[in-house]
Amino acid sequence: MRFFSKGLFACAALLLLSAAVHAQNGRVLEPVVLQLKWKHQFQFAGYYAAAEKGYYREAGIAVDIREAQEGRDPVVSVLDGSADFGIGASELALHRGMGKPVVVLAVILQHSPLVLLTGSDVKMVQDIVGKRVMLLPQEAELYAYLQGQGVSRDRIIQVPHSFSSEDLVKGRVDGLSGYSTDEPFMLNQMRFAHNVFSPRSGGIDFYGDALFTSERALKKDARRVAAFRDASLRGWKYAMEHPEEIADLIIARYGKRHSREHLLFEAAEMRRLMQLQLIEIGHIHPGRWSAIAAVYAEFGMLPAQHDLDGFIFDSAAPRDLAWFYRGIAAALAAALLGGVVAVRQMTFNRRLRNQLDDIQALQAQLVRQALRDSLTGLYNRRYFDEALQRELALARRQNNYPVSLVMIDIDRFKVLNDNHGHQAGDAVLQALARYLTENSRASDIVCRWGGEEFVILMPHTPLEGALQRTEVWRESFSKMPVSFGGLLLNNTFSAGVAVWPVVGVSSTALLRAADDALYRAKSEGRNRVCPDAPAPEA
Repeated sequence: MRFFSKGLFACAALLLLSAAVHAQNGRVLEPVVLQLKWKHQFQFAGYYAAAEKGYYREAGIAVDIREAQEGRDPVVSVLDGSADFGIGASELALHRGMGKPVVVLAVILQHSPLVLLTGSDVKMVQDIVGKRVMLLPQEAELYAYLQGQGVSRDRIIQVPHSFSSEDLVKGRVDGLSGYSTDEPFMLNQMRFAHNVFSPRSGGIDFYGDALFTSERALKKDARRVAAFRDASLRGWKYAMEHPEEIADLIIARYGKRHSREHLLFEAAEMRRLMQLQLIEIGHIHPGRWSAIAAVYAEFGMLPAQHDLDGFIFDSAAPRDLAWFYRGIAAALAAALLGGVVAVRQMTFNRRLRNQLDDIQALQAQLVRQALRDSLTGLYNRRYFDEALQRELALARRQNNYPVSLVMIDIDRFKVLNDNHGHQAGDAVLQALARYLTENSRASDIVCRWGGEEFVILMPHTPLEGALQRTEVWRESFSKMPVSFGGLLLNNTFSAGVAVWPVVGVSSTALLRAADDALYRAKSEGRNRVCPDAPAPEA
């Protein structure tokens, strides 16, 4: 009898498992529409991978991936209900700040690839005034950059975007928006001399592509939204780990508009913009979205008092476990064992969500620690090294415009620490950091180099301009005592200034030249600014 009962129980368990699997495999997939912001290419590789590998199917979703429509903003498509999800970028914060119910689900590119491409006759971005330019309505990041450079919309002739670099090559337009991951490859293949203007050179470092939806979609079915997001991020992880496979998939399934070489070029550039070595794909930092909105407000594109509440999707929301609950329901119909399994599974899910929240918080903290100085809040040496390489590469592409480097060292800092303690020294470091931040341009990059040293990178700045600005800083700081423990600490600094490419072609040459100039300022009596004597590399 005991054997019979055990056998009966085992058979029942097998039937329950079969019923659960049948419930999952036999269900009707829910159709959704994903509206892209561009033509089919590696830019959207993660979504193709999720469809090809069955990640959407496992989530109970059938996805229709649609190319960009001429003159149609993906935000409009999502808000009017013709699409459930869309691909946007930094302009999503602009829409939300203006009261549109868009919700960002995941950030794919941590740095924006959006650039303005022109012919070689456009030496400076201001030269585009009065010329024909192809821009998309949703490219608010570029509009903010142009406005910050004194080029408002009414000062250019806007032409509908054709998505073809050939219009620039043939002279039909003088400039067009594009991605650093895409159009430069084509222009180089056509041997067309061109210039690339990046908003990052103007101090606008925004997010790139982001997956988004609407509040209506969330209210209708939050689990489906979460399931789509999770499946998409699985697809992105797979795509970036297998770029060659996905490049072949794009050519086979989505057209041969781009060559395999082109798609792999795009994949390599995207990997750099994603910062995969530091940040998990999809990571969202709320403070950065607030900073993006603040830049738009600074340029008058948003009111000073704007609201981003509800803009960022709560990744801890319940996931799409409909298939699991159907399996549990079938089990409950045959045995009470399913109820126990359900309770254990829900407990596990809750613990897992809590652990994921902790991990995400830790990741955000690690990113801040990796790129920011903990005492002053300035970018650190690691970030500066990357920024220097990026700015010099941009300067090379744009006819070697001058890039000045200022290296600052607080005078007699050791004496200050010895006499008043390290907390006094910290107060002076923080005061100088605040002063430099408040008195720098948006395009400048201010970093704490280490110890009592700071470096400031000044794009588009000749040596004379950098010397004048640094001299103003030196004089002002010498007259700005720092209050600490009832004392007023008077401080000065010495500075060395060098300019690329006068000192040599490499970043090492620029750093060495600025350091030599700083050494001379210290040796000549401190509290002074010295330029480096030109000494081009052999």
